[in-house]
Amino acid sequence: LVFDISNTSAASPCCGLRLTFKGYDDKMPKLVSNILALIGNLDFSTPENQAVFDLVKEKTMTDYRNRRFQQPYHHGMTTASSIAEHPFWDREERMEELETVTSKDVNEFKKIYLSESLFEVMVVGNFTAEETAAFVSDAVASVSPKPLSPPNIPKLRMTKVEEGTTVLHEQLGPDPDALDSAICTQFQLGESTLRQQVLLELLCQVMDKEMYSQLRTTEQLGYIVAAVSHNKWQVGSLRCIVQSVHPPQYLEGRLEAFLQKFETKLEGLPAEELTEHIESLVTKKLEKDRSAAKKCERLMQEVCSHQLMFDRREQGAALLRGLSKQDLIDFFKIYIAVGSPRRVRVSCHVVGRQALDAMEAAGAASELTAESRHNLLLFPPGSVPFPVPPEEGQGPDAPPPTLPEPTKKLLKEWKQGVEVFECQK
Repeated sequence: LVFDISNTSAASPCCGLRLTFKGYDDKMPKLVSNILALIGNLDFSTPENQAVFDLVKEKTMTDYRNRRFQQPYHHGMTTASSIAEHPFWDREERMEELETVTSKDVNEFKKIYLSESLFEVMVVGNFTAEETAAFVSDAVASVSPKPLSPPNIPKLRMTKVEEGTTVLHEQLGPDPDALDSAICTQFQLGESTLRQQVLLELLCQVMDKEMYSQLRTTEQLGYIVAAVSHNKWQVGSLRCIVQSVHPPQYLEGRLEAFLQKFETKLEGLPAEELTEHIESLVTKKLEKDRSAAKKCERLMQEVCSHQLMFDRREQGAALLRGLSKQDLIDFFKIYIAVGSPRRVRVSCHVVGRQALDAMEAAGAASELTAESRHNLLLFPPGSVPFPVPPEEGQGPDAPPPTLPEPTKKLLKEWKQGVEVFECQK
């Protein structure tokens, strides 16, 4: 018998305490009841528990401190999350709060937290609906919660960026000795639908290998190059990642050049190749869950998101087989293509040691400071902050475009005034 406890989830919208139980059917009701009772009766201030509390607190602080040594592209992805997610607290904010937390504070928080509760449960196993309802009700009774009042139900929201806008965040690499720079560029698609999801997955299936071949193998920008589907809290986006010794502005230019070429390649994609990509995705979707735990996790995402589309894989496979090449081309041209008036781009740049040294050697000091990470640069619709560079060995046909003047805002202030997507209906 195994149980896991966490307050985070990479995929499911879950703002609270998340418990996962795995074990024999006949033992499960007892296990769930015992664990919930233990949580309800736990006193963190006893001598034995105080020692555990101190150890866990120090371990968590160490984890937060060590996150600055993560790969540069990780910092780019974290920043993208900080721009998009409401609420979001970065590692510095978490460390600042955790520094002064005591076991007494946790005891007081636990009382408030358990005084009202909303339970969302998914059970996979040899139980009838009646048996499940009975043992869950008995287990919940051990903490004796009142129903969570509507004003206290957490609301998960995602930033809705204006169409045509580019949002740019620049920061120095948190690890001053890390040589590489990185970009994490996300093209926001809007509130997710099943059709949007399968089109995005198909685009990534076609695009990822092409992007890796061009930017990694041919141009040799760096070892980390990827185009991935990103669906967080029911808002979809295409996430492009490049990590390299080159500065982020150069990487953005090469990404734009690739996207321009890829549009032409997509238009010439043979029908047989598209069919292969579709069938490959369908096979992945219809693959059986490898364990009851995997199935439970997948279905729990539907519960937490309030979508309740338990046959999402089957519906997605059917939609995939009905897509045409023109559907994929139209999708790319609307949301991703260079010059699209509807494209929404959030670019997160992490500047590494080698790029800074190169700027210093050229006599151009960087304007970035440790405080730059609190700021955003907002480019208005129609602007081209990262023009597609000319082909190697060719001069530009026209003078380079005048770069638009961005609006500079504090990240937190900007988030307070933007429109949002409501992630749970």
